[in-house]
Amino acid sequence: MVEDLLKSALLDTIEKYGIFEEDVTVELEKPRDRTHGDLSTNLALMLGGRLQRKPRELAGEIAAAIDLPREIIESVEIAGRGFINFRIAKEYRIELLLDVWDPSLALQDIKTGHDKRINVEFISSNPTGPLNVVSARAGAFGMCLVKLLEAVGHQAHAEYYVNDAGRQVTLLGRSLRCLYFRLAGEDCDFPEDGYQGRYLEIMAAELMEQDTATIQSAAKAFDDESFQRVTPPDGNAEDWRKLPEDESVRCFSKYALMKILSWQRETCRRFGLRFQTWYFESELHETKRIERALERLKKRDTIYEEEGAVWFRSSDFGDAKDRVVVRADGRPTYFLADIAYHFHKYQRGFERAIDYWGPDHHGYIARMQGAMEALEISGEWLEVQLLQQVNFIEDGRPIDMSKRQGPFVTMDALMEEVGADVAKFIFLTRKPNSQLDFDLDLAKEQSLDNPVYFVKNAHARLCSLLTEAEEAGVKLKEPSEKYLQYLEDESEWHLVGELIRLPQVIASAAKTREPHRLTAYVSEVAELFYKFENQCKILKIREDQPELAQCRLQLSLMTRHVLRVILDLIGVDAPEVMEEKG
Repeated sequence: MVEDLLKSALLDTIEKYGIFEEDVTVELEKPRDRTHGDLSTNLALMLGGRLQRKPRELAGEIAAAIDLPREIIESVEIAGRGFINFRIAKEYRIELLLDVWDPSLALQDIKTGHDKRINVEFISSNPTGPLNVVSARAGAFGMCLVKLLEAVGHQAHAEYYVNDAGRQVTLLGRSLRCLYFRLAGEDCDFPEDGYQGRYLEIMAAELMEQDTATIQSAAKAFDDESFQRVTPPDGNAEDWRKLPEDESVRCFSKYALMKILSWQRETCRRFGLRFQTWYFESELHETKRIERALERLKKRDTIYEEEGAVWFRSSDFGDAKDRVVVRADGRPTYFLADIAYHFHKYQRGFERAIDYWGPDHHGYIARMQGAMEALEISGEWLEVQLLQQVNFIEDGRPIDMSKRQGPFVTMDALMEEVGADVAKFIFLTRKPNSQLDFDLDLAKEQSLDNPVYFVKNAHARLCSLLTEAEEAGVKLKEPSEKYLQYLEDESEWHLVGELIRLPQVIASAAKTREPHRLTAYVSEVAELFYKFENQCKILKIREDQPELAQCRLQLSLMTRHVLRVILDLIGVDAPEVMEEKG
């Protein structure tokens, strides 16, 4: 890639100042003003203070000394306080554009992952109710990152962690049992802090009508490898009602778990999420993985007892203080379960683990990475991406989601309100660790002000242009230098300059774990296409200038290709026709 060529040449040039590769990170970016060139670096600004030199003067020296092939870089220019701008030769830009079009070239060249196995866990949910909008944002980022990692040659493994052990699931079963008892005409004291959602009332009412065969039939949806742990209790709700209380609660809990997981799986499917593994916390307990992880920590002398509890020396690994892993009553903490879970990821052969966590887990990172180091796993093996909260805006004002009419806090309701494509795209317009203001009115608007509509409409317009040309008798030929040499307008070259960035955008988004780069990029491509279409009148010139018409249609075809590649990575449909909502 051009970026690699420039970085190497810049590093060679600055060696005479005693600056070497390990001393500096060379950054290349697209200039804000496209007339300034194709790529720019602030290297002279970075080194000016260190070398006690004026940045612009230093930039001039670097630009004069750098050795670059003229057939690739036609000019090197100085701008502003000391930026060095590079302009790619037009013939080479056409070559790069054709590489982007050819699936065996540019997008193959970025496959440098060497099949490295990476586990991406991006939804970790209690199976106690429908998925919420926090899970929706995590799903958008996690699934997009999985696709990005696959695009650059990794074996990316999407994982969903089911917190099905402990008090919350038991409390869920008690809540459902009590609601069912009341419907059956029996008094029942509702458990303190029990679940009172409308979804549980509906579930209890449905149980009144379900026989054993119906319940067993519902479980058939889980007859696959990922869900082999999901099985219904024997009998039906009337049978469970007659059992001793603890056994009865277990049956209602098991049914509720099965039912809610079926909802969550369907919600994920509708949102475009696919998971290779649904990992159940209960498996950690049943297989004694928690106990084995604790024993391993003891052997490493990172465990001690105090006040009846067992503690992990997390302060030795950068945490603010030591943490309890086994309570005084002998119950393991969630922290110990998480240690065992991540250790099992490592044992399953993953060379890297990436987790998406909520904003309140910032302090959890150091202790988890410390636990991995205590287990003789590099702390860098575990990467954590924190997801900040989403603020929903309606009528220009922030809204209290808990008071809004309807259960809008759920992921399903969000899809009903704005659609899965819109939700995913908007979630990905900001970094995961940045708060997001989600404008509901704009998200539902069918205009070019809506960022999702803006990009989809560009794709549909490209499809329309190509169809119109075909209907007019213009046979579109395979893109080639023969016709692309007729590129002449500034708007065409600006579009080309963005299209050839496709491989670098994908590679950098995967490397930095920043899927939001894709939405910014695809929006820029769409905007440049609109300018190109407006300036060049693609179809109106075909009769008197067939070569130029062919050139512009080929550029349109390749623009559509780039839009499709990025929209597929984001998980958004690329429509051929924009349909009005009913």
